[in-house]
Amino acid sequence: MNANELIQHFSHYQVVSKIINLPANGVEELHTHSWHQVLFPISGLLQSTIEGKSIIVPHNGMLFIPANAIHKSVSVTKTQFLAVYLNPKSTVSYGNNAKSCLVTPFLKELIVLLVEQGLDNHTEQMTTNLLNVLRDQIAIAESYEVPLLIPNDRRLMAIFVELNQQPDLALTLSEWAVKVGASPRTLSRLCAKEFNQSFAMWRQNIRLVLSLQLLEKNLSIQNIALELGYQSDSAYIHAFKGLFAQTPSQYRKMCLLV
Repeated sequence: MNANELIQHFSHYQVVSKIINLPANGVEELHTHSWHQVLFPISGLLQSTIEGKSIIVPHNGMLFIPANAIHKSVSVTKTQFLAVYLNPKSTVSYGNNAKSCLVTPFLKELIVLLVEQGLDNHTEQMTTNLLNVLRDQIAIAESYEVPLLIPNDRRLMAIFVELNQQPDLALTLSEWAVKVGASPRTLSRLCAKEFNQSFAMWRQNIRLVLSLQLLEKNLSIQNIALELGYQSDSAYIHAFKGLFAQTPSQYRKMCLLV
């Protein structure tokens, strides 16, 4: 059953959840829920839009969506995510502000425990206690802002789709312009308008965000750099640190959830 049917069916519960699978470039169109939602990618990447503001949610991040907020999600790559729905009529007050934050190992285990306990009538007080902790953890969690990737313009989208499939493509701005039927100046203007950055920076951010998934795998930093189209691992490390304020190895150690 879909999310709103699930909410209606278990309307007397404090929390319900479901796992949702989306193919690459899959879309959950604009919709709302009467309950709050925690959106937690198990794998892959989402670009979600809440009340007109777009946010990238990687697999080690989560997004809190307040009840009745209009939102949609687009999968950057093949993505599986856990959707946890929180009853606003429970004794726990979650607030009405959307928030994207880093998922710590503790927060992940808390979410997993809530999913396991959420539909068990015999543990209602335990569920309430866990939900209070969840609310507090979201409140104190570090905000996690990843640059947007998915464009609205059809010409930039054509480029995005190709780079998503083959991030090491080394076409110049002029070559991309010919390929998608636009001038280099037009592509630069569109990037500035949609992402407030240059074409080169947008292309680099696509590679860097895609590398978050590669860092899950048992690949060396050098092999990841080559797969992304960097000439050396040092160039990749420098670019990664510039965006995420840590090296790829530090990211693996501190952020990835085992």
